[in-house]
Amino acid sequence: MKKTSKIIAFSLIFFIISYNAVAQELNCRVNLNYSSISNNSSPIFQELQKAITNFMNDTRWTSHHFETNEKIDFNLLITLTDYNGLDKFTGTIQINLSRPVYATSYNSPLFTFKESEGKFVFNYIEGQNLEYVENIFTSNLTQVLAYYAYIVLGYDYDTFSPLGGSEFFKKAFRIVLNSQSSGYEGWSSGDNKQNSRYNLIDALLDKRFENLRLGQYYYHRQGLDVMPSEPEKGRKTMLEALKYIQKSERAKQNSLIVSLFFTAKSDEIVNVFSMSPTAEKNEVLTILKEVDVSNVSKYQKITQTN
Repeated sequence: MKKTSKIIAFSLIFFIISYNAVAQELNCRVNLNYSSISNNSSPIFQELQKAITNFMNDTRWTSHHFETNEKIDFNLLITLTDYNGLDKFTGTIQINLSRPVYATSYNSPLFTFKESEGKFVFNYIEGQNLEYVENIFTSNLTQVLAYYAYIVLGYDYDTFSPLGGSEFFKKAFRIVLNSQSSGYEGWSSGDNKQNSRYNLIDALLDKRFENLRLGQYYYHRQGLDVMPSEPEKGRKTMLEALKYIQKSERAKQNSLIVSLFFTAKSDEIVNVFSMSPTAEKNEVLTILKEVDVSNVSKYQKITQTN
């Protein structure tokens, strides 16, 4: 009887371990830069980096099943600018997300975002357990990390189905609402810095930018993913996707998320449409001159390539 019980127990443990090995959704590579901190020999920095890595990668963020090769890869860069020697840290946080393109080894840059300076302030003590509890503000560190976990999920899901990331963007917005009374910067609608957590999620859930989010889907799933087998068809769909993004830019000019799209995509767009016939090159260049003025000189290369 005991042997049978042990077999059942071990089988259950194996199942749980196997399940957890494929359940989590993120493969976050954390880079903690603390070189500017004077007392940077403290072991707390290595422990903090490990704690953040474990928090991002071991937390179950969705109810969806992910195989190991389906995990979402992204880089999280935290640059610390101040540490009081006890428990208070100040710095900046940056997210770099890319997306694999079907049937290729190419990873397409999807989202790069760096918060405004001085907005990321948090407390952490050695041995602290990082845990996210939905709808409860536990610490600014876990709230910020959970917020970006949902932003990453939302961006990724938007490229695989039309507006597919909405549930995750709404979760990120709930974190913003739950954090506004905390006193930490970056959560408030009154924040005058464009690159704040509030301004980012407010734009992503703004109806005026649904065309941009739809454009993300067509650009990636119906465009880039199709190009390896049908380059002309994929490229034409990517052109149509840029027209969706043009609609959002016309709805609100100089918006944060339109700017973020072209920050990630400008080089890729040049590479893709440099292979177009002349008429298509001229059409895409007309759109780009309107929606991304800052990169016009870069886009001129499209028509200069044979």
